[in-house]
Amino acid sequence: MLLLLAWLLLLAVGPWPPAGAETTPGPAVPPAGRPLFGPGLDWADDSAAAYQERLGLAPSLYEQRVAYPLDTESTTFLEQMVEQVAPQGAVALLSLEPSVALGDLDQADAAALAETLSRLHAEHGTTFLLRFAPEMNGTWYSWGQQPRAYVSAFRELAGVVHASAPEARLVWSPVYGAGYPYGAAYGDVDPDRTRDVTALDTDADGRLDGDDDPYGPYWPGAEAVDWVGLTLFHFGIDRGREDNALDPSSGGTPGEDERSIGFETDVAPRAGAFRARMEEQFGYDGTRRREPFYERFAEAYERPLLVETGAVWLPDAAGDPELRIKRAWWRQVLAADEEYPLLRGISWLEQRRPEAEVQGRTVDWRATRLPRLATAFAEDLTGEVTLGPVTSAPTGDQPGAAAERDGDIAPAVRPDPAAGGLVAAWWALTVMLLLALLVSRLRPGWSWPGHDAPDTTGRDERLDVLRGILLVVLVAAHLEALTATSGPVSRLMGVTTGPEAFVLLSGVVLAMGHGPHVARVGALSAAGRWWRRGAALWFTAVATTLVVLGVSYLPGARTSGVTTWAATGAGVDLYTGAASLLEYPPPWPAVRDLFLLGTGPWPLAMLGLLVVLSLAAPAVLWLLGRGLWWLALLLSWGLFTWGTVTAPDWTVGQYESAYPPLVWQVVFVHGLVLGHHRTVLARAWASPAGRAGLLASVVALATALTVAWTAPGGPALLLHLWGGDALGAGRLLSVLLVGLVAVAVLSAAWTPVRRGVARVLVPVGRAGLLVLVLHVLLLVVVDTVATGTGTTAPGAWWATVVLPTVALVLLVVLAPGLVRRTVAR
Repeated sequence: MLLLLAWLLLLAVGPWPPAGAETTPGPAVPPAGRPLFGPGLDWADDSAAAYQERLGLAPSLYEQRVAYPLDTESTTFLEQMVEQVAPQGAVALLSLEPSVALGDLDQADAAALAETLSRLHAEHGTTFLLRFAPEMNGTWYSWGQQPRAYVSAFRELAGVVHASAPEARLVWSPVYGAGYPYGAAYGDVDPDRTRDVTALDTDADGRLDGDDDPYGPYWPGAEAVDWVGLTLFHFGIDRGREDNALDPSSGGTPGEDERSIGFETDVAPRAGAFRARMEEQFGYDGTRRREPFYERFAEAYERPLLVETGAVWLPDAAGDPELRIKRAWWRQVLAADEEYPLLRGISWLEQRRPEAEVQGRTVDWRATRLPRLATAFAEDLTGEVTLGPVTSAPTGDQPGAAAERDGDIAPAVRPDPAAGGLVAAWWALTVMLLLALLVSRLRPGWSWPGHDAPDTTGRDERLDVLRGILLVVLVAAHLEALTATSGPVSRLMGVTTGPEAFVLLSGVVLAMGHGPHVARVGALSAAGRWWRRGAALWFTAVATTLVVLGVSYLPGARTSGVTTWAATGAGVDLYTGAASLLEYPPPWPAVRDLFLLGTGPWPLAMLGLLVVLSLAAPAVLWLLGRGLWWLALLLSWGLFTWGTVTAPDWTVGQYESAYPPLVWQVVFVHGLVLGHHRTVLARAWASPAGRAGLLASVVALATALTVAWTAPGGPALLLHLWGGDALGAGRLLSVLLVGLVAVAVLSAAWTPVRRGVARVLVPVGRAGLLVLVLHVLLLVVVDTVATGTGTTAPGAWWATVVLPTVALVLLVVLAPGLVRRTVAR
């Protein structure tokens, strides 16, 4: 009831961003929170197909450096690149590198490029992003620090492309400004040059130094720029450069006199390192504060931002491990779109090459160099970025865009709250709590009858009602996920919590039944009960996996809706190699993946987490039985911190990436503690002080959300804390408070609830395992029928509202009859 009311509030709060793409043939700007992603390959030694195979995902973007003006060689190079990325439906990001002086470029060069792009678009359907002379504010390229010539050439190219090649967009892309004007830059191509002080000396002091604007002189104007870009790399710790300023009359320090010693490499980035660059704080002396590039150009001109990035690793035994360095950096980059919603493109440097910053040594930027790197990268990319195809679909006998995985990626429905929806929902919760307090005074006969008495049965029908509601919402969320859309259910889950509520409730119910069971059969037998429960969950997951595999061979049946996770835009096959299970004898890798829950339908990914938690539960309950609840919580938060920071990947199970046990156990352990101390909490709710404390907590949070929502940058902060795939602070707080409010509401108005919705929701909640299995088959049926009628277009209103509603009605009508012959769990 509580969640359904919040759902209706969210429907009213809307509207949601449209799911449709642009009607023009150029690259469609992806939705906020789902930037385009792809690698910058060394195309002489690598290929799009090889990268897709290594990563196991189809990127939505590939970057290539192209000599401009086009000649025979660069045209051939470009054509070969398009032929590789077109089958994957990816955008081609072309970094146009002038091979002649900027002043020698003319309209004929631009026209030749536009004609080639239009031809390639007509032949392959590929769209383009054009980074003209990137990093033009640096000193390491021949076109660097020539603002007048650069702006003129950029505008000339933009005019021709906009008129003749609508399938392309222009990207203005300088390098991050710390260290400007790079007088002692590593790799400076012309240390003896002089520069035009009029254009570059923005503070008019006759000298080019760190006080001058690193971006403004090169800005071509909003009419010429479709996207803005920024190059942001993690090298390590800069150990200092001499004479970084420039004297316009004599140039910089000659290369042979430079005393720079490069970077200390193989150092993992600190927390907030990427954000410090986005805020224009990294690399300055602390006295200089510039307006961030993001605010000046992306926000001010409402332009999508493309970031070229990567983390360097020097192949030697010194320093931090490669995975720690690169994963720490890419996680910061991937999380940035929550605070910077105009971040709509990420190009990761996927090359091995010498770098001047480390004294010319060869470093490795690649995130797919080793299988373990690629697996970790793919896990973190899933659900965070837009993956291919995003242009025309593959045709003929070209390789498809759907990528295959070895089952080590588990999808999860991504909470997608709106900042305004969060505020509205929490005030709605406040009103509901106030009504519960009023009802408890005016209608004391409606209250839960035994909240002060110890529970001797281990069952609490209020919790069964809540679990029934969660199961109904889960079915609706998975139906919505079939269409790869963001709709009311994902927004509801972001507001009032989603899977974590189910995990918390599982812990509460388990702890409530533990005491009575120990009293009857003893502690050891009680522990065995929970281990048997974990085994039953494991067997159910394995059996359902095999059933779905068998159904896939039925004529006309479509099971890819539950065996392929496609919400990110690229199909991730979770049943890779499953067909070999039907061989005799089946190969060991296929059997291993089946038994370790690496193969299975994505709607049951959470069962793997519950298996692990069931096995660990007796140890926590042993501590609680000895009054060591504080030690249990301390150990739980320690494991949570460890899991959040290190993100270990110990198994091939799907649950490992979607619901990492070290992180999610903190919710389960809190549920065990709450369930163990349920009588204390019940007495607290019955006391005036306890009710006032809960009301004050809810009002305080609702007020804080309102203040944050109206503050600059506040909505982005709220989405960071409540949205995304990570188990953020907002979601942890929500699951506790929402749970307490829900129990309070049910306790105050239990009599009408028992006579109404409880008659349906209680049996649904008690037969949770059966509902989980049946809903997988329901998804198969819906996907088969919808595919046959051609009505599964992403963003369709019927798919986000009508289908979940129909599913809810079916569940409500059919569940009581289905569960009568099942064992209550």
